Amino acid sequence: MTSPTPPRRRARPLLVAGFGVVGLLACLWGLWFASLRAFGNEGSLPPKWRIPDVPAGATVVDESEDCASGGCSWQVTVTPAAGQSPEDLAEQMGLSEDRTEPPKLFDPGSVYVVAQPRNGQLVIHVGYE
Repeated sequence: MTSPTPPRRRARPLLVAGFGVVGLLACLWGLWFASLRAFGNEGSLPPKWRIPDVPAGATVVDESEDCASGGCSWQVTVTPAAGQSPEDLAEQMGLSEDRTEPPKLFDPGSVYVVAQPRNGQLVIHVGYE
């Protein structure tokens, strides 16, 4: 009767394979990040999930792509809740000042978020830097 393979010998190939998969995924993410930085053109748009959430009571009245000489961005027009000013809505959403959001795991580009009160509404622009 032969003795079974020791647990350490069985675990080693699984550990090596696991590190290999993680390393491959990290390299693919790095290539994606580098390609976005190197080859991202003015027409690149961040995914919609990078657009800030609109609080209850406020209404999105328009969502579109806005392209100009500086690149493209999402433009979201939001009507504040009754009795709320666009400036108050911007404060509530954390958009009273322009901000830059760092890269995320599934979107390796830095994103700018700018909010501007206009005609009783809040216009939000979200695009790559």
